[in-house]
Amino acid sequence: MVLNGRVEGTVAVGTQQRVLEAAAELGYTRSALAISLKERRSRTIGLVTDEIATSPFAGRMARAASMVAARHDYLVITVDLSLRDHTVEDAARLLAERQVDGLLYATMGRGAGPLPVVPPGIPLALLNYEPVPAEVGDDRSGVAPAFVPDDYGGARRAARRLIETGHRRIVMLSGDDRSLAVVEREAGFRDELAVANVEPRVVEAGWQIDDGYRAAARLLAEAEPPTGVFCIRDRVAAGVLHAAAAAGTDVPGDLSVVGFDDEDFFADRLVPKLTTIALPHEEMGRRAMGALLARLEGEAAEVDAGVVPIECPLVERESVGSAQEG
Repeated sequence: MVLNGRVEGTVAVGTQQRVLEAAAELGYTRSALAISLKERRSRTIGLVTDEIATSPFAGRMARAASMVAARHDYLVITVDLSLRDHTVEDAARLLAERQVDGLLYATMGRGAGPLPVVPPGIPLALLNYEPVPAEVGDDRSGVAPAFVPDDYGGARRAARRLIETGHRRIVMLSGDDRSLAVVEREAGFRDELAVANVEPRVVEAGWQIDDGYRAAARLLAEAEPPTGVFCIRDRVAAGVLHAAAAAGTDVPGDLSVVGFDDEDFFADRLVPKLTTIALPHEEMGRRAMGALLARLEGEAAEVDAGVVPIECPLVERESVGSAQEG
């Protein structure tokens, strides 16, 4: 009873202390296997990721999920697909062989695709990934909750900040693909500008610093350059800041710049420090693990299934100022 923490009102405090001292002296540890056989659960969660565990970016998702698991006395076992020649299904089977109680599948970049097939009886939650029907009539998107960033709302918030500070010549430097992040951020940008009766302009740039530099250099050379730029990613925004410095354009005096991601050890290190939209990785990780554990504990889950968008907040720093349009 003492070693299992079930002593309230049953074992005297002095006795508890003697039991713990004896266990420490003998080097005794509880048998997790015996406990799992008795409780018919292993109190472990399998976390399958593409490259989150080996990358500093988006690691906040896995860390937050693991913290929630630890508070409920669950251990997280991680399989990083970038380290193994495995599919998601391979990893799910591997973890099921180790008797995990539930599975969490997380991707570093926002993804979409068929719902991962997991062994029967093991609940699944999705993180930064949303299921789409593999074929017509095969809609299993409601089987597992999927926690994703609200890219659309975040882009609207970024555009709104530029409008609020008086900008009318606003350009979005977008990605060079049609990923979910690009589609939703472009849509949010356009819709927010439409509300303000501002003509939206979207320029395909890319995802890296060099892409932002090249696109911004062209924009700043125009007869009427933009006074506000919203970037698909913080790294693109960094390229814009470099191009502005090279052109003698003051940020935020002549040009305001907003990024997206709030990447660790990056956005707040730029000069000037970057105003950006934060990806809510920690909140996503907490919510996903919380929903999974609620199912395992037989509690009313916060959400039974479906896609749950998580708000992307504005992080105000130094790269946005009032418009100085001539």
